[in-house]
Amino acid sequence: MAQLNKQWVEKWAKKVNEDKVLKVIGKFFTANFVIGMDEKDYLVKVRDGKIEVVTDEITTNMMGWQFALRAPAASWSKFAEPLPPPMYNDIWAMAHPLHGKLKIEGDTKPFWQNLRALCWMLAVMRQVN
Repeated sequence: MAQLNKQWVEKWAKKVNEDKVLKVIGKFFTANFVIGMDEKDYLVKVRDGKIEVVTDEITTNMMGWQFALRAPAASWSKFAEPLPPPMYNDIWAMAHPLHGKLKIEGDTKPFWQNLRALCWMLAVMRQVN
């Protein structure tokens, strides 16, 4: 199981920015969102499909986020496994009411508008050691 901390999240952001597919499908993906792991929130600023900023030190001076994906760190860790177990293979399985591990909060319009790129971006988590 991956140890999800700031270094891991930064490695994930680097992998996302190196991904060739995301350069195409994320071309118009611009949003600020939060990935919540237990009590820790990571603000992710995406511009044109590239992660510009990822930080766990969110201050009131920063621009707000549009949507948040929050789940226990153990759930994110299972999701990030190279071959995730059932109910952790995508965000829909994690958010399913019978499972209820992932909460989607905030303005869901940019979430839905960029869903393909976002899901691809999250799947890149499985490439981080």
